[in-house]
Amino acid sequence: MTNDVESFSIPLNKLDIHTAKEVYKVGLPRLLDIYSKHDIRCTFYFTGRLAEIVPEAVELVHEHGHDIGCHGYDHSPSRAFDLMNLEEQIEELQKAKNAIESIAGKIYDFRAPALRVNKDTIQALEKTGFNTDSSVASQRFDGPLTFGSKKKLNWLVAPRSPYYPDYDSIFKKGNSKILEIPISSLVFSYIGSTMRASPSTLRYLEKILFKESIITGKPVLFLFHPNECLDPINGAKPVRRANNIIEYIFADLVRHRLKTRNLGVKSTLLLDNLIQRAKDADFEFVTAQEYKRVRDSDAKIKIKRND
Repeated sequence: MTNDVESFSIPLNKLDIHTAKEVYKVGLPRLLDIYSKHDIRCTFYFTGRLAEIVPEAVELVHEHGHDIGCHGYDHSPSRAFDLMNLEEQIEELQKAKNAIESIAGKIYDFRAPALRVNKDTIQALEKTGFNTDSSVASQRFDGPLTFGSKKKLNWLVAPRSPYYPDYDSIFKKGNSKILEIPISSLVFSYIGSTMRASPSTLRYLEKILFKESIITGKPVLFLFHPNECLDPINGAKPVRRANNIIEYIFADLVRHRLKTRNLGVKSTLLLDNLIQRAKDADFEFVTAQEYKRVRDSDAKIKIKRND
């Protein structure tokens, strides 16, 4: 279970300081109650900006025993990692780390805002002390329903199981020191937005992913946002973020209509049921760091046996 903690308002379709405070007061408590009920530990990826606005949110999650990771500094489309060169990404990562680590201590896990990365991201992560990334959604296809959609077509050829990426491309295996843990997908992604937009589609996808995991041993990774636990805003008027008409129609209008379904308490009930199904299927819940330690340990044992 992974969670992206940011100040983005789903009903308003924009970053919002008030939303950051509501995530701390309402969204996180609702979400943490579910995880406590099921006695599971997760990884929470915070933006540096939210950590600065409400440092108490990071403290709250940390006190509940969950791992803290980084979701970049600023979630705005203009600061997307696929738009930055190596030096800019390093600066952005260090800025975010400084904000988060001053509250939670050392962090090692990263997920890019909007999952937007480029060929420099792996080197930037290594140079700033990270050792895992979870920004690739293998075999997910968003078409025009997301920002940066053309570059995300690389997801279609990315490995489905966790891997160490190549320095020239995060979407293929290589010799880097960053473990990529892909978000579980198969056309649709195993995420809160899919769960809320179409619970039946999520259940069908889930059955396939669970069977694949049992056969291959690959982990199933779910992505959620605490802001999905916030109640809808009556009369909310979403802002336009896209510059061209195609992105406006699909990434703003159509996508926004889908993303505003089943928010608040409805979302928490759907999530509660999802976790129970995974427990009934005998899945074990681990953080990104716990998974990395087990994977690396198994790899060392395999090497010794081959020797």
